[in-house]
This record gives sequence, C-alpha cells and structure tokens, in this order.
Amino acid sequence: MLFVVVSLAFVLTCTAIATTPGPAFSVIVDQALRNGRIAGVAAVLGNTSGLVVWATASGLGLTALIRASEAAFIALKVAGAIYLCWLGIKALRHSRATQTEQPTPAQGTRERLAAFRTGLITNLANPKTAVLYLALLPQFLPRHGNVAADTALLASVHIAISATWYVLIVLGVDVVRRTLARPRVKARIEQLSGLVMVGLGLRMLTLSRAAA
Repeated sequence: MLFVVVSLAFVLTCTAIATTPGPAFSVIVDQALRNGRIAGVAAVLGNTSGLVVWATASGLGLTALIRASEAAFIALKVAGAIYLCWLGIKALRHSRATQTEQPTPAQGTRERLAAFRTGLITNLANPKTAVLYLALLPQFLPRHGNVAADTALLASVHIAISATWYVLIVLGVDVVRRTLARPRVKARIEQLSGLVMVGLGLRMLTLSRAAA
C-alpha cells in the first residue's frame, strides 16, 4: 500500500533535508537574485534533474560505489568543491559589474540554460546527494514489497518535496528582488552569495563518508 511505504516520518525527514540550506540552496537563490524568477526556476529544474539521476543510479546500485570507494568519494567531493568555489568567485567578480543592461531574448535563453546547467552540476557534484539515496531510502522500505517500485516511489516523494520547496524559495526571492533592484544593493548580495558558495566548497573538502 502506498500509505505504508510513504510514511509521515519519511515525509518529515525529506522536508527537513530539503529545507536545510546547502549548495543547491545557495546556487538557486543566487540565480534567482541575479537573473530573475525564470532563471531561478531553471536552476530548480537542473537540481531536480540531478536528483532524478541519483535516484536512477540508486535503483541500479551505482550509488553504492560512492559509499564503498574512498577514491570515488574523494574525486566527487573535490570536483564539487572546485565547482562551488568557481561559482563563488564568479559571483564575486560579477558583483563589480553594473546591472543596467537589459538582456536580449537570446541572452535570456542562454542565462536560463546556464542556470539549469548550474543547478544540475551542483547536484551531481555533491556526494551527500548520492549517499542520501543510498542511506536514507532503504530505511523506509517495507520488508515485503517490490524494492524497485517502492524505491522509485520514495525517490519521487523526495524529489517532489525538494522541487516544491525550491520553487517557493524562488518565488519569495523574486518578491525580495524587486525591492533590491539598486545596483549597489545587488552587488552586496552577490558578494555575500559568492562568499557563501566559496565557504560551502571549502567545507565540502572536509566531508567524510561517515559524515555524509
């Protein structure tokens, strides 16, 4: 039965995980602040696509390699740390530029694709997401049932909760963004966002498999 598999405890756990600020949160907020609501939603779609990839990998048993292999775990977290630091430095550099130019439709499309790609890569480069699907989902699987179907159902619930939360964040940021349209204020926000992403990247380097 679906209500047996998707327990209240699982929903609350997924909600707690989704609402805890991390790399995805910082990247999505940064995209929404700098490029607007549509870019923020594009970043959410990218992050959600990454969750789908990890969920599929979990169903195929591939995420177990991240948990079991020290080399694979280190490679993934170093790649993720470098990418986050690069995004942070890019935001810091971008904060120096003026925000007066209006993008053309072609530039808007490029920005949205870039936002999607940023959300996707940030998610895929985060080893905690891989371990999440390996360690969390099995704890809520019923003893007797179709493991593949139940895993897909639980993953779908987590993905839906995550996507809903981040879309709400983007909508909230869009409201705030309208009141923070002054270039100087926007530059300060970008600087803070850049420092946070660099900090998260450096923190990811300290992540251990046990901590994940």
